[in-house]
Amino acid sequence: MCIRDRSYTVKKGETLKSIAKDNGIKTKDLLNLNPDVSRKPSANTVIIIPNNKKKSSDIKTADSKGLTHKVKRKETLFSIAKKYNVTVDELKKENDLNGNRLSVGRIIYIPEVIVEEVIEIVEAVEAVEEVDSNFIIYIVKKGDTLYNLTKRFDVSEDELKAMNPQLEIDGLKLGMVLKLGEKLEDTSVNLFIDEITNKPLNIVLMLPYKVNSTIDYNSQFKKKNSLINIVTDFHSGVLMAVDSLKRQGMNVNLKVIDTENKMSKLSSIIETYNFDNTDAVIGPLFLKNARFVSKKLSNIPVIAPMYSKNQSLVSGNDLVKVAPDKRLIEEKLLNHLLEDYAGEKIIISGDDSPSSTSKIAKLSLKLKEHDSISEITVIKPEEGYIDRERFHEVIDTLYRKNWVILVGNDNITTNDVVNSLGVISKEKAKIQLFSFDFGSNFSNVSNEQLERLNFTYPSSEFVDELNDETKRFNKKYRSKYYNYPSQYAIKGFDVTYDVLLRLTNYDSFNAGAGAGVSQRIGSKFEYNKKLFGSQENNGVFLIQYQEGLILKSIE
Repeated sequence: MCIRDRSYTVKKGETLKSIAKDNGIKTKDLLNLNPDVSRKPSANTVIIIPNNKKKSSDIKTADSKGLTHKVKRKETLFSIAKKYNVTVDELKKENDLNGNRLSVGRIIYIPEVIVEEVIEIVEAVEAVEEVDSNFIIYIVKKGDTLYNLTKRFDVSEDELKAMNPQLEIDGLKLGMVLKLGEKLEDTSVNLFIDEITNKPLNIVLMLPYKVNSTIDYNSQFKKKNSLINIVTDFHSGVLMAVDSLKRQGMNVNLKVIDTENKMSKLSSIIETYNFDNTDAVIGPLFLKNARFVSKKLSNIPVIAPMYSKNQSLVSGNDLVKVAPDKRLIEEKLLNHLLEDYAGEKIIISGDDSPSSTSKIAKLSLKLKEHDSISEITVIKPEEGYIDRERFHEVIDTLYRKNWVILVGNDNITTNDVVNSLGVISKEKAKIQLFSFDFGSNFSNVSNEQLERLNFTYPSSEFVDELNDETKRFNKKYRSKYYNYPSQYAIKGFDVTYDVLLRLTNYDSFNAGAGAGVSQRIGSKFEYNKKLFGSQENNGVFLIQYQEGLILKSIE
């Protein structure tokens, strides 16, 4: 007979975590049964506690074990692993499998994310913030080292250990909650020192705040969802740029308008707002909306701040596309390889999907346009994976450096390539790894191995945490907003600062755009005039892992 789940009345001071521990169950199971109850419920709250004393014959079921998958015809361990973003070895371990054969209809258990650890981290952060609300809190992530943390957050190792005594006892561990220093009071720090004219500038900022009103630019907004998080972070970066330039003497009038992310609202704004003296419009956030505004306005630059996969097809009168197109990012690495080639052995590796196969073929043809490149080795998975020995057989260990170019974003292939190459000693062979993208497929690889391989990739954004201007920006942002800037806050600052600086020193944005390259906290601006009046930013970084797990822009 199976015992039913039971109700329980919470006592004062109890949490879901402590109740779960007392009853020998997982916190996540308690949360699943009580979705409307907070992790720290009030006393006398009635919750449901799952039964953990079922018969052994009932234990190994889909519900009790977690996520499952029913094997279909032609499915393999490799295809299932790829579908659920796990490795074949993890699948085998979870299901006590020795071989690779699967029978149709078999129930496969999928290794689940360790929710318990995530909950514990969140609770730990909340506990620290309750006790030390004046401190900035940081959660240790994969690849963090004491050295990197001291450089990134401008503290010494001794200061870090003094604020976090557990470091002396346990060392640095994944998920550890650290204090990084006290929240700072506002300070008047100029982030950059630039030549500023006193020419008055009138800027309109159009963002989808969804608050149905025009907003004073000094207003702060409560974050309610992912879109408003992006908008408010971008907005905070805009304010940082305006504030920094005003301190240097720039005369800026910033008007903020809520677009509500509606085309009807945009039409109304165009019809009712007087844009006669406007020098530039920053936004709307989405490219299609920015294009709409640029078509309606005449001789006013409209700055589209975010990337769109369709942006190569979008043009408009005075439309300025800040985010470089994906093809420009890929061309950055390809041009680097062609320009720097000096006899290296070239190996291209990728998964066997049609997309990757096509990219490998096109890349091989492009590389062979170089007068000295005639031989290229291609390594692709066999039976779902790439055996380490296949790399060892082709790597040149005598005369030449080896360039290995990873194509595609398959998780398993990425792991195979990095793990195979990362264990080869530098004394035995000189190997450099390249990729056209640094995406989620690298989330499970070792940063130390990427460092050993001088891993190099192109990117439209890069923040050098060791840079003095970055440190000043982080410090200023923390003093104003009591948090570290997100990528959207940095984007808001960079875009606004660059636009205003080009406008103040030149008669028009188009004239300023042609004045040369600029670089701020996380973006590079190198404009190239396109057809139909659009300006397109070609500013792309080439990033490399260097000794000490330091990321550097090498171009």
